[in-house]
Amino acid sequence: MRHWKAAAAGALLLAGCSNASVDQPTAPASVEAPGDNILHITWGGIAEADEGEAKRHWSTWAINLVDGGPAYGWLSETDAAFPHTLKFELAGTGKVRAVALDNRFEPVVREDGSMSQTAEGSPVRRFALLGSTVGPDGPFETLVTGEAKADAQTLITLPKESAARWLRLRIDSNWKGGGATRLSDLAVYGELDHRGAAGEADVSGVYAHEYGPIALRQSGQDIRGCYNNGLGTLRGTAFGRIMRLAWFSKEEGSIGSATLVAANGKLYGFWYRPEDRMGSPWNAVKEQSLDSADLRACRDALYPPA
Repeated sequence: MRHWKAAAAGALLLAGCSNASVDQPTAPASVEAPGDNILHITWGGIAEADEGEAKRHWSTWAINLVDGGPAYGWLSETDAAFPHTLKFELAGTGKVRAVALDNRFEPVVREDGSMSQTAEGSPVRRFALLGSTVGPDGPFETLVTGEAKADAQTLITLPKESAARWLRLRIDSNWKGGGATRLSDLAVYGELDHRGAAGEADVSGVYAHEYGPIALRQSGQDIRGCYNNGLGTLRGTAFGRIMRLAWFSKEEGSIGSATLVAANGKLYGFWYRPEDRMGSPWNAVKEQSLDSADLRACRDALYPPA
């Protein structure tokens, strides 16, 4: 990721997202979605890492299920036994009316020639969506069970509208009957009282990331930051727990955007190249406060001269 220019960054922050990876997913053409997809990253929805994810390539991570399209997805371990359980969290308690599982396999070719997904794995078949209003560990109640179509998007309406903030998707089988299981997207339709609510009180701190630490400083809704040991800078706005940022890489001389959600002492989300083409997930874990960190490489980005 590349260099920062305030005017260009402002345009990125205000521009609508045109790429399928950040657009809200649509329900099947014959069915009207009963509400907004409140699990989408731009509503503050997050997906927690599943067991074994740290050993896998980012193109198989669970966070790809909340990006709103089938270009990127999740893939289970090949030898993992059913059921598979994936964990999600809404930005607040929502009224859940329907769920849509997207089993379409529609990878895109990335700039380096690689594909956003591989043909490994069999699509999800039988599943259950469970919800809780108590906490991430439940107790959970079953909201709906169903069968997803093999290579299509399947929308299933809940028997009754249900309140939930923490969700679990239990995958009981795939269409092959074994081996790795894949899913391209998960949408949860309903209503949230406040988009992006339940944010961290202050996201300021240093977060561990595979490409070097991410340092953020929040002042009101304004966010400043840097990454890659000061070679890249960040600037944007926080709305509840959602951050919409512009990044600038000095090393590459490029600029793009990012959508991140701050929750549970972590950052969840994605960075995008110019023209809102997906870069990759940008998950990170908070390690320390700004007061206790060595900020020499980032001080000017975090505390710009008056």
